[in-house]
Amino acid sequence: MSEVTYTYSKVRKEFGRQVEFQPTDPESLADMAPNPEVKAQYERIDPCETEVQNVPELSEAQTNTDRISLKHQAQLHAEGGWPMGIDPTEFEEKLKHCKKAERDEGYYGAVKNLVEKCMEKYLKQNNAIDIYGTYFADQQSDAALGPPSVKTVTVFKDPSPVKRTAVKMSWLSDGKKLAVAYCNLRFQGSVEGMSTASHIWDVSNPNEPAETLVPQSPLCSIEYYGKDPHLIAGGSYNGVVQYWDTRAPKKPVGKSSIDESHKDCVWDIKWLQAKTGEILSVSTDGQAFIWDCRKPEKPTDSMTIKKFDADTLSLKPGANSPVLGGTCIDYDAAVGGPAKYMIGTEQGTVMVCNRKQKEKILSTFNGHHGPVYLVQRNPFHPKFFLTVGDWTARLWADDSKTGCLFSTYYHKAHLTHGGWHPQRAGVFFTTRMDGCMDVWDLMTRQSAPVLTVQVSDFALHTMKSTPEGHHVAVGSVDGTTTLLELSPSLYTSSTAEKLAVGRMLDNEATRDKNLEKESKAKSQARSQAQAKKNQPRPSDRDQNAGDDAALQEASDAFLKAVEKDEEHHKKELEALEAKRAKLRDDIEEGLEIHDEDAA
Repeated sequence: MSEVTYTYSKVRKEFGRQVEFQPTDPESLADMAPNPEVKAQYERIDPCETEVQNVPELSEAQTNTDRISLKHQAQLHAEGGWPMGIDPTEFEEKLKHCKKAERDEGYYGAVKNLVEKCMEKYLKQNNAIDIYGTYFADQQSDAALGPPSVKTVTVFKDPSPVKRTAVKMSWLSDGKKLAVAYCNLRFQGSVEGMSTASHIWDVSNPNEPAETLVPQSPLCSIEYYGKDPHLIAGGSYNGVVQYWDTRAPKKPVGKSSIDESHKDCVWDIKWLQAKTGEILSVSTDGQAFIWDCRKPEKPTDSMTIKKFDADTLSLKPGANSPVLGGTCIDYDAAVGGPAKYMIGTEQGTVMVCNRKQKEKILSTFNGHHGPVYLVQRNPFHPKFFLTVGDWTARLWADDSKTGCLFSTYYHKAHLTHGGWHPQRAGVFFTTRMDGCMDVWDLMTRQSAPVLTVQVSDFALHTMKSTPEGHHVAVGSVDGTTTLLELSPSLYTSSTAEKLAVGRMLDNEATRDKNLEKESKAKSQARSQAQAKKNQPRPSDRDQNAGDDAALQEASDAFLKAVEKDEEHHKKELEALEAKRAKLRDDIEEGLEIHDEDAA
C-alpha cells in the first residue's frame, strides 16, 4: 500500500529575515491606574507566591479495569441455623450457645477456613475504586522525602506602635486561626498609652487581626478551649485570669477578682477536663489556682508550690523550703490523666502533681540551672516528658529519679521555648535567644539538631505547632510572629517510628535504673568497708595477754601428752619385769622353756 504524501513549497524570500533576540532594558508600553471601587473589593496578600507558565500544563493518565456484568437480585434476611433446643427470640439462650461454641476446639479453625475461602471472593465483588484515594497513608513512600527544611509562609506583626513581645500562642483546633498574647516584659518598660490588646490572626489574612481581645492588663498567657472553639482564656500581667467569647471579644465573659487573683504574672494557663469548664493557672507568686467558669471571681482550689524532698517524700520546712515560682504547665487529659498535671518553676525544678490526692505534689525532678520555660509530655509515650530551660533541653521519665535520660549539648545562647511535634514521636523543637530555631529528630541523630533555622534577628520567645504538624508559628521579642511550613520529611511519620522511639526510650530508662542500682550497691559496699575500718583496734597489752594465754594452753597440752606417754611406758616395763620373773621361776623348777615363751 503506497503512502500518501503532500509537499508544501514556498519561495525563500517570503520567509522574511532571520529573527535575532538581544537583551534590552524594559520598556513601559502602558500605565493603567487601578479602579478604586474595584480595588476595595479585594484584599492584598503579602507575600504572595504564584507560578506562571507560557504553555498550558497537561497530564496524561489511563487505567484499565475488568468489565463486569451487574444484575439486580432480591435477598431475604432471616435468622436461622439454630439447633432445635435454642429459641431464636431468646437473647440469653443464643448468647449461651455462642459462648459454648466459641469454647470448642474446632471453632477457630472453622472460622479461619471460612475467611480464607470466602473473603477474597466478597472483596472482589465491588472492584470500583477511587483512583484519587489515598489507600496507604500510613505506609511511607519508597521515594525520598527530601532533606529537612522549612520556608516562611507569612509574618504577623504586632499592630501596636510600641512593639511588645509575643509571649504565648494558641492554635484553633482546625489550624486556621492563631491567638497571640502580647506583653512588654522589660522591667518598667510600660509607657503611658501603650496598648494592652492581644490579637487573633487569620492565617489567610496577615494584614490585620481577625479579632482583638482587650483586657485591662496585658496578657502573658492564652489558650483556646478544646471543646468550644469560641472560648479562649488568658492570664494577665497583674495576675487576673479571664476568658472571652470570640464572637464578642471586646469584653471578657468572666474574670477573677483582683483581690483573689495571683499576686504576680500568670505565665501559663490550661483548660481542664471538666463538665463545667475549669482553668488551671500558675504564677511566679508560688501559687497554682483552679478556676470554675461559672464562678470565676475566686479559685475553687489552690496549691502552694514548695520545695520537695525526694528522699523523705515530704515538704522541706522552714527557711530551707522557699516557695517556688511557677513558669509553665503541662496538662493533657488524654496523656497524663484528668487529674494529673506538671509544673515547671523558675528555680529549675519540675513537679508532678495530682489534684485529687491529699499530697498534691507526687515527685520532683531537678536538673536545670535556671527557669524551666517548657514542660510537655510526649504525645505518643506519656511516660516521658520534655523540659526546656537554661542552655539545654532534657528528656525525663516518670519513674527515673537519678537524672534525665537525654540532654542536648549546652548551646551558646539561652533556650527560651520548645515543644514536641504532634504527629511524630521523636521530633521536637527548641527556640533560642539568638533568633534560631532547632529541630531535633531522635530517629536520625541525638547529638545535634537535624535543622537549624535563623528565624529572626531578634530573640525568639515562644513557638507553637499546628495540630496537623505541617506548620510552626514562632514569636519573637519584637512582636513578630513568623509562620513556617515544614518539609514532608519533618512531619511525615512512618509506622515503625512510634515503636522504635518507645523502645529506645525504654532502653534508656532501663539503663538508668541499672546504673542507679549499681551505684547504690557500690555506695553500700564503701559504707560497710568504712565502718569496718573505723572499728576500735585492740591495744598492745591486750594483744600480749592473749598471746600468753595461748602459749600457756599449748604448754599444758604438751605436758599432758608427755605424762601420758611416760605412764604408758612404765606400764610396759612392769609387764616385762613380771614376765621375766615368771620365766626364772619356771627355769628353777625345771620346766621346759620354748622359744616363744622366752621371746
